[in-house]
Amino acid sequence: MARFKTYDYSQGLMVPVNLDEQIEPGTFEYALHHLIEARYDDTFLAEEFANDETGRPAYPPKLLLKAILFAYSQGILSSRKIERACKHNIRFMALLCGEGPDHSTIAEFIRKLGRHVERVFVDVLTVCHEEGLLEGTHFAVDGLKLPTNAAKEWSGTFKTLKRKRDKFRQKAAALMKEHKRRDRRLAKGKTEVAGDALTPAEKLLSKAAKIDAYLADHEPRMGVSGKEVQSNLTDPESSKMHTSKGTTQGYNCQALADASHQIITTANVPEGGQDGRVLGELFEQANQQAHQAGLGADFYQGKELLADANYHSEPNLETVAAQQLDAVIPDPNHRDRDERYEGRDKHLRKVRPKDTGRFTREHFHHDEESDTYHCPKGQTLRRKPGSGSSAGGKGKFHKYEIDSDFCEICEFRSRCLSKNGKRRTLSICVEPARPHCQAMRDKVDTPEARERYSYRMGTIEPVFANLRHAKGLNRINYRGREKVAVIWKLWSIM
Repeated sequence: MARFKTYDYSQGLMVPVNLDEQIEPGTFEYALHHLIEARYDDTFLAEEFANDETGRPAYPPKLLLKAILFAYSQGILSSRKIERACKHNIRFMALLCGEGPDHSTIAEFIRKLGRHVERVFVDVLTVCHEEGLLEGTHFAVDGLKLPTNAAKEWSGTFKTLKRKRDKFRQKAAALMKEHKRRDRRLAKGKTEVAGDALTPAEKLLSKAAKIDAYLADHEPRMGVSGKEVQSNLTDPESSKMHTSKGTTQGYNCQALADASHQIITTANVPEGGQDGRVLGELFEQANQQAHQAGLGADFYQGKELLADANYHSEPNLETVAAQQLDAVIPDPNHRDRDERYEGRDKHLRKVRPKDTGRFTREHFHHDEESDTYHCPKGQTLRRKPGSGSSAGGKGKFHKYEIDSDFCEICEFRSRCLSKNGKRRTLSICVEPARPHCQAMRDKVDTPEARERYSYRMGTIEPVFANLRHAKGLNRINYRGREKVAVIWKLWSIM
C-alpha cells in the first residue's frame, strides 16, 4: 500500500530571508540599488517632507525612487500595481528593505518628484559620464508617439466642435419630443411604457454644455503653418497624431541618444505632434543639461547628429547650423535619388519630359554689369521695378522683361513664348526659400553621408524598442504636457 507524506496548511514556518542576498550582482536592481545608495544625493528632496513636528516619519525618498524606477523597468505602470509588487515581490521587498508604501504614497511621491525630475535626470547623466558610457561624438534623435489619457473623439477644430455640439442638441430635442409623445399616450390609457428616454437626453445636453464651456475658455489652436489645428477637450495640450498603426491622441516624446551605449542624454515632450520644429527646444534643453552635468556647455557642438526624414525642415536645420552639428537629415525623397535603392524606379516621381526645342534660361546671356539679360535674337530683358520679393514662400525672385513689342514679329516666337504670350519674361531665383534644406539635400546624396545615415537605425531604434516592447511603455496615463514630460524623463533614465 502506498505511503505519502502528510501536510497541514495551518502549520507555521520560519523562513530566514536576507534581503541583501536577494539583490544579485549583475542584475538591473543591483545596479539601481548601488547607484542610488552609494552615489546619489537625495537631500534636495527632503524639503518636500516638512514633518519635523507633526506626522509620522515618511518613507525615505531613495526607497520610493528605487521602487518607481524598478517598476518602470519591469513594465509596471500603475501605482496600485507598484504597491502590490512592493508587498509581494521579493525583489521589490529587498530594494525597499521590507517597507510597503501604498498606492497613494507612491502617486504623491511621483507628483512631488515632478519639480525635481530634471535634477534627477542630470545626476544620472553625470554618473554615466563618469563611468565612460558617453562617447559624445555621435548622436541620433527620434520621437515616440504615445497615446495618453485623452479621447480622440473629443478632438476637432472650433468649427467641427460647434457642429458636434449642435448635433447633440438636436438629438436631445428629438428624444425630449419622443418622451412627451409617450407621456401623452400613457395619459390616454395606452399600455406603452414610456421608457428612460430623458436620461440619454440629459447626457447629450451635458456633452453639448461641455463643448460650450471649452469654447468659452479657450482660443483656437494654431499650427506651425498658421492654420487652425484640432483641439482636444479632455487634454488641450495633446495632439492627434498619425502613426503606422493608425491615429492616436497623445504626445510625440523626443529622445536624443548617444551612439556608444545608447544612453538617452536628453528627453523632451515638445508642443505639437510633429517633428518639424522640435530640434530648437530639444537642443536648448540638451545644452543646459550638459552644462549642469559637467559635460560643458558646448558638449554637442561639432558632433554628428542623425535623424530621419521627418526632421527635414528649415527650422530644424537652422538649429543644426546654429549648433554647428555635422548632421545627416535626409529629405522624404532621398531614396528616389539613390541608385542603390531596390525598386527605385516604381517610386520615382513622374516627370514631364522636357521640350528641348524651347528656349530656357540657359539660352539667355546675363550681363552682370548692367544686370540685364539678352535673348537669342539680341533683345534686352531689363529687371522690372519692385521685383525681388518672395513669391508665395518659394524664395526671392528677380523678374526681367523685354520692354518692346519685338516678340510679336520674332521668328523664334513659337520656341520662346506660349500660345497667348506677348513678351518674354524671366524669373531668376536669387535667394532660395529654404537654403538649409537644399544644402542638406546635396549633402545626403554623397556616398559619405549615405554611409553615415545607415547607422541611425542601430543607434536610436533599439532604445525605443526596449522602452515599448521590453518594458511595455505603450501609453502614459496622464494628462497635460508637464505631467507627461515627468513620466517620459523617468522612463528615459533607465
